[in-house]
Order: sequence, then C-alpha cells, then structure tokens
Amino acid sequence: MRSIIAQACLAPAFLASTFLALASPIALSACDVEPETTRHAFSWRESVSDMRDALLGSCSHNGTLFAVGGRSQRGAVYRLSGGRWRQEAARLDGKRLWACWAGPDEQIIAVGQSGTIFHHSREGWHKAEVPEGVRNATLYSVWGMQDGTAVAVGGGLNGPRDLAVILHYDGQSWTRADASRINTKNLRAVWGSSVDDYWAVGDQGEIAHFDGTGWTNVKSQVSDRLKAVYGVSKNEVYAVGGTGRGIIIRWNGSSWVAFDEMQDSLNSVWAQNNNSLYVGGEDGFLARYRRGNSLPLVDRKDTNRSFPQLRVQSLSGFGTSVFAATSTIETDIDGEWRGAVLGLNRRFGGLVVVDPAPDAALPPDAQPADAGVSDAGSEDAGSEDAASDAS
Repeated sequence: MRSIIAQACLAPAFLASTFLALASPIALSACDVEPETTRHAFSWRESVSDMRDALLGSCSHNGTLFAVGGRSQRGAVYRLSGGRWRQEAARLDGKRLWACWAGPDEQIIAVGQSGTIFHHSREGWHKAEVPEGVRNATLYSVWGMQDGTAVAVGGGLNGPRDLAVILHYDGQSWTRADASRINTKNLRAVWGSSVDDYWAVGDQGEIAHFDGTGWTNVKSQVSDRLKAVYGVSKNEVYAVGGTGRGIIIRWNGSSWVAFDEMQDSLNSVWAQNNNSLYVGGEDGFLARYRRGNSLPLVDRKDTNRSFPQLRVQSLSGFGTSVFAATSTIETDIDGEWRGAVLGLNRRFGGLVVVDPAPDAALPPDAQPADAGVSDAGSEDAGSEDAASDAS
C-alpha cells in the first residue's frame, strides 16, 4: 500500500487528483500532495470530529499546523504531524487557551485564561511570567514577528479603573503597554504587518493601532463587537464580528470602510496573499471572497453551511489549503465543548493521539495552583455566546 501511495504522490497533478478522490482516509493523510479541485468548488470536509477539547484557535508555519483550546479547567495544544493530531500538552496548567501564533525555529506562543502565556521552543514548552496586574485577565489573541517579538491582547478585568490588556514581548519578557487611549476593556484579536504596525480589535467596534511608539484609537464606523483581524499588507487589513449579524470592514491605508454584511455573526478571518479572503462564524458559516485585480470582490463570493452544529472559531492555512478550528454549539452531557477540524482542498489528519504523560504525574483530584482565582473568561462558559468570544 505504501508504494501505491508514494507513486500517487509523485504522479502528475491530474493522476494524483484522481487517486485521492478514490482513496481511503488513511491514504489521504499519508499523501502530502494537495488534490486538484474545481475552480469554483467550496466544499469543506470534516477531518476530525468530536475531539475531547474545544478548538478555539489555530496557527501555522511552513506547513505545520497547531490548534489550541481545552475545557473550563484544562488547556490543550494539538499539532498535526504525519496525518495525526498529537496532543502535545494534556493539561498546560489547567487553563483554557484561546489563540496561538507560530513562527520559525519551532517558536509557538499560546495564550488564554488567567493571563496564561506558554512559549514553545526546541527545548519544549514553558510558562511565561506576566505582569501581576493582568494575571486575572483573559488573553484572547497573540501575534508575533520573525525577530521573536510579539503582542498579546485581552481583557476581562472588572475594576472601575481597569483598561484593556495589551502585552508586548521583546524576546525575553512580557510587559504591559499603555492602553489609556483605548475605549473598551476587552480587545479580542490582534494582527501586525511589522514591529511598528499592529492592529487590535474588540468590543463596541473598538480598533486600536500601534505605530511603533504607542497605541491609539482609530475610528471604525461600527459599534458591534469585532472578534478577529487579519491583513494582507499594511494597507489591506480586514476585521470581522457582529452581534446578531455578520460584518466585515476593511482598512484601505487611510480609513476603515464597510466591506460586506451577512446574516450570521463572524468569528474568524484569514487571507491568502493575492488570492482569496476567508471568513467563518456561527452555525458553521464559511465564505470565500475571490480577488479581482487587487482586492476581494463582494460579488465573487462562495458560501458553505454544511456544519450547522459547529462554530468556526479560527481559520489558517498554507498554499491553497485552508484549515478551520471549530467547537460544538451545543455542550455535551458534561457541560463541556467539543472540537472538530474542517479542511478545504485537503484532509487535515484523521486520527487524534493523546499523550497522557503530562497528566499522569498529577493526583486524580489535583487542582492547578491558581484554581481559586476568579477567571475572567469563566462567565462566558455557560452562555450560548461563550464559544463566539474566542476571537
């Protein structure tokens, strides 16, 4: 069987496409060739279903994919390798993770509840120290640069004088940035094109920009919660969100303008350079905007709603392949979310391998050291809109 699969992977594109269309799931996961698809096809497939942890964030670098999430008192990180999802850390200090960023040299940064930040390097995972004033905050998003610096954003601090949380990483330590010019206590997502060009979005349509010296408020023209942001260049950035509806706005280099509006609230956005723009949200909604000469066009949109039981929490990918990390809309009998993996133009694994080692050293009833600390994100856990707060 291996020789047949190898021959198919080395065959011309049209032969590989024919073989993959007929192959079993195991054969698909073993072959790295991306199948050819009809030009206008927008058919997503479920690669992994009913994962024991909600998947709330995803990131990729050089074809290696990661998904993060967890349950109310457990964080989890999964890596796609060899056609299988392997859970790299089964507990991670007992706090749900909301987002990750992946860079060169096996750099990964994962952030989540209770001010949690984990770094990964070739030596493995380690927990980062964060400023004392943000240890009760929820960090919803993180973005990094090739030089090893990064920015994480969040909120959930409930004091009357508390501000949104913005943390800067200089490659060695995390420090809190001045957010006094930001008009919300909750920033939900961050993206940057360079060390002196970061965008963060949040509640009440808030948009903040970092120019290398400080963070300032930028008028967004909307008042809905913005949950995700992603850009193609310094002058082309997209933010999505909405409450009871879905909205997309675009930065054109001088101002934020309306791009499109739809029925379902949106949680995620991802773009391929010079190709397509993807968004995902409630009730399994997924859409792709195709580009014209330079920008995506609203009248060239493909949509898909094949998985109404899922929330599309995060989108990422490489080449022509797009990956969606999702969580179930309905909770299971234990009151916990479940995760699923969707793929476009590729099957993203088919098996999940859980390494019990990180949990094995803990007593069955062990609690994390900060289990008694109130969690800024816990108030969302029982609400219908809980999973949509991931972005």
